[in-house]
Amino acid sequence: MRKLKYIFLVLMLFVFVGCENSPEPEPKTEYQNITGDYQLGQEFSFMSFKVTVGKDYEVATINKELSKDHNKKVIKVPVTVTNTSNEKDHLSMFYYKFYYKDIELESKGSYFDDSLDYAKDLEPNGKYTKYFYIPYDENGQYIIEFNNLSSKYKIVINI
Repeated sequence: MRKLKYIFLVLMLFVFVGCENSPEPEPKTEYQNITGDYQLGQEFSFMSFKVTVGKDYEVATINKELSKDHNKKVIKVPVTVTNTSNEKDHLSMFYYKFYYKDIELESKGSYFDDSLDYAKDLEPNGKYTKYFYIPYDENGQYIIEFNNLSSKYKIVINI
């Protein structure tokens, strides 16, 4: 019985000490929703880059015979990136995702040489146009989300 009291006291001590030293929860970062007043073709800042998601998207086909994705359709979306920092850098594929009907889609950029997913570093003030390759299922609302944990941007493409 005495052992049970000791365990109870130790547990209570952890609960109270843990509660007092708990950091305040950080406020949830809300989307800086670009879709309302942002149009495809307009430039926005993201991290140390200026990014323009182009208007001239098209539906393309994956042509890799030995792939499970052979003959599947993708949306080829141009994206122009300018490095505004003083160092070489590139927009990492880990900072953007694609969605359709609230389901995350896997980029198909590995099948194409001009994909942003594997683009090389840009020199300071360097600029290039590469492409997102988003799996295409049917017409509807596709979302490109840029997220670096401190800010999120959501761009909607209606097809």
